[in-house]
This record gives sequence, C-alpha cells and structure tokens, in this order.
Amino acid sequence: MAISSFHSNHQPRVSVLMALNRVDSFLEPAIDSILQQTFQDFELVIAIDSGCGGCNAELPANCRQSPKVRLIEAPPVGGFVYALNTGIAVSRGEYIARMDGDDISAPDRLNEQVAYLDAHPEVAVLGCRACLIDAEGNTLERKYPYFQSNEEIRRVLPYRNPLLHPALMFRKDALLAMGGYKYGHTSEDHELFIRMARNPRITFHNLDKELFAYRRHGLQATRPGRIRVSFVEISGFLFTEFLLTYSPKYLFGMFVIHPWVRRIRMLFRKLRYGASS
Repeated sequence: MAISSFHSNHQPRVSVLMALNRVDSFLEPAIDSILQQTFQDFELVIAIDSGCGGCNAELPANCRQSPKVRLIEAPPVGGFVYALNTGIAVSRGEYIARMDGDDISAPDRLNEQVAYLDAHPEVAVLGCRACLIDAEGNTLERKYPYFQSNEEIRRVLPYRNPLLHPALMFRKDALLAMGGYKYGHTSEDHELFIRMARNPRITFHNLDKELFAYRRHGLQATRPGRIRVSFVEISGFLFTEFLLTYSPKYLFGMFVIHPWVRRIRMLFRKLRYGASS
C-alpha cells in the first residue's frame, strides 16, 4: 500500500473518505467542494482502487497541492469495496464522512453534520437532504427521496435504501464495530445499513437540510445496464435477512428490485421527469 508523502501529527475530527475506480472531469470539482468546506478540521483520504490502472498519473492538481489530501493505493487483492475498507483503516478522524468523486458537497455540509453528531451522541449514521444534478451540473426536477427519523429509515430499509451513501457521516467506531463493508456487492452501502440495523442501539438520522448534490450520469455503477447484477447481489442479502427475521418486508424488497419491476419504474420516471432524470 503506497501512501502520499503528507504527514501530520494533528488528528483531525473528520476523515472524508473517497474511493476511486476512475478519474474523469467530475473529480476535480468534487474534491474542491470538500477542500472549500467552512469546517476545516478534516483530512481527505482518497483510496485508489487497485483496478484503476494509471489513476495516479491522471489525478487533478488539487489532489497533490493540498496538505489535507492523503492518497492511498489499496493493495491489489480486491476492488472498490476493498479500497473503502482500506480508507477506513487508515482514517484518523473520530467521524468518517463519505464522498464520491462525481458529486458535490455544500460548503457547510461537514460543519452541519459535525455539529449534529456532537449534540446527539446516540446517532451513529447521519445523512441529509440532497438534490439531483446531471452531468453538466444542472439541477434536476426529481428529488432524492427523503426519510428523516430513525423510525422512518428503519421502516423502509428492508425494501429500499433511504440513506444516500456519499452524503453520510459515520462515527468511525460504529463502522469498525460492524467490520466495515462486505465484499462483492454492487450495493455495499444498503447491505451495511441492514447489518447495522440489527443493532437496536444504532440510530440513523437525516438532516432536514439540503447539503449535497448527487450527480446522475451514464458512467455510474448504478446505471441501467447493471440492473440484473444488482438484483442478484442485493436479493441475496435481503433473503438472508428474511431468513433471520421472517419479515415479509425483505421479500417485498426483492420484488421491488426485480429487473422487470425496476424497468417499469424507470419508464414511469422518464415519462414524468424526462430522460435526464
């Protein structure tokens, strides 16, 4: 594992974790949105997936010019999720904020999330409202679904993902207690949240503030062409939870993500919002 030359004895409050499996034009503004936060007691850990050949040479200048950025090369034994777990392992912050290389964080995102977690020690996973943007940065009419309270989030978790992964801030000890992310899932976040929900002492919450812009574009891992792969992997852990709980919600979740059902939902969404949604 190669680590950038930046070293500091200062232990930041927050480690912003970004895992990379490609470099494109969205990366530089995504990094800038973190570096320009009003809350500055953070490090930005960029964990490079071992499958991203040549990524280091293509990284934008802001990766190398800021002393807050730590570049980590994940060992060549796994994929994107392995890079995430490598990033967790080397992160020094009390809180870990996720971030993706194609989204935008509002300038006060970290400040608002740190303040809330400091004031609510019972909350382990904290998100926020988010808008959707297209490849050019235009705000889309459709909104990212919002569920605020722990009760609301837990109620819908068996059949949909109510937490926007790259907009979340975690308590690091909660992530470590769960053993981090599992390997091989296209929906590693949803699987993690379901495992966390097994513990009744873990509390989820979404801030009622729009602090994140989630970009929709054709290069995403969640693009329509991966619907069948997603179904196979997600239905696997949903069925496991059904066997553990006998809750029919998990069976309903398997139905909701079936490729035919998802294609019908996507068709209705396009009819309502247009092709850019």
